[in-house]
Amino acid sequence: MRITRYPNLNESQFLGCATAFVDSLVGELNGAAMNLRRLEGQPKGAAFAYEMSLDRSRYGALVVLDRWATLVDAFGKHLHLSKHQSIIDEAPGRVLAAENILGRANQLLDATPQYGGELVNACVLAFHSLHSTFAEEKQAADEAARLGPLLPDDYRQARRVFLEDLAAR
Repeated sequence: MRITRYPNLNESQFLGCATAFVDSLVGELNGAAMNLRRLEGQPKGAAFAYEMSLDRSRYGALVVLDRWATLVDAFGKHLHLSKHQSIIDEAPGRVLAAENILGRANQLLDATPQYGGELVNACVLAFHSLHSTFAEEKQAADEAARLGPLLPDDYRQARRVFLEDLAAR
């Protein structure tokens, strides 16, 4: 990841990365949920394009979590935020919880011969539970979004680099 080559991150840059993380994770989870809804009631292999898109999203969410954990591990111990310090302090636990939830949902999806309604609902609920796992990161992103064009350049630059790192997976 290019962002981890920075000698350090300031608070604004870190929050730019946090916003990119939250937006990317929510996008992957929403994509997975949308494709699951399209597959509901069908046997595996019946809609290959949707299944491929589902796989890309559900495993993409794991990649996003991994990149976030790497970033927080690289900079978290040296960074103290004036607000939302628990984003850093609680990141390892939140990431672990999210990986466990996604891992179990993925196990269910991999083991089933059909995308039944109960399975789809359970997985979508699991995906939505991750939204609350990262509620503080989402709140920080929403606060930053209200600043719009007043956001500092280093915030926008770090956000862009982190998004590029995610896209390079």
